[in-house]
Amino acid sequence: MNILNLTSIKKELTVEASQATAFKVFTQKIDLWWPRTHHIGSTPMTEMVLEPNLNGRWYSRHEDGAEAEVGYVHTWQPNDLLVLIWQINGDFKFDPALVTEVEVHFIADGPKCTRIKFEHKNLDRLAGTKAVESMDQGWGHIMDLYKQTAEL
Repeated sequence: MNILNLTSIKKELTVEASQATAFKVFTQKIDLWWPRTHHIGSTPMTEMVLEPNLNGRWYSRHEDGAEAEVGYVHTWQPNDLLVLIWQINGDFKFDPALVTEVEVHFIADGPKCTRIKFEHKNLDRLAGTKAVESMDQGWGHIMDLYKQTAEL
């Protein structure tokens, strides 16, 4: 079920993987599933990086050697909860003053089944409904790619 309003984007899905695997794929293997087209760098993206610890950086690397900041890790509770700070504004540019939250819960539904509750919060801090609508579609695509990778 997807719910879109001006303040948040919610996605819920089930992956056929253990809770530990689901968390590991989301955090440590983000580069395997994050689409190369979804970045704010000035040249093609070569890698998406999420440093696996509290206050770890979240950024992309690019063909020209540059790094483009996305945000950072706010909450790191392995296998249960991940909260990332997203600092890309409605114009799809990094804004260090902007704080929106990407909250991801990993809920075990069995030894090899995990329910993912995803919410990108505080989107009212972004300018423009079009950006939020675009992000809703983008997050849907990104979460589908994550699910495919987690179930390999």
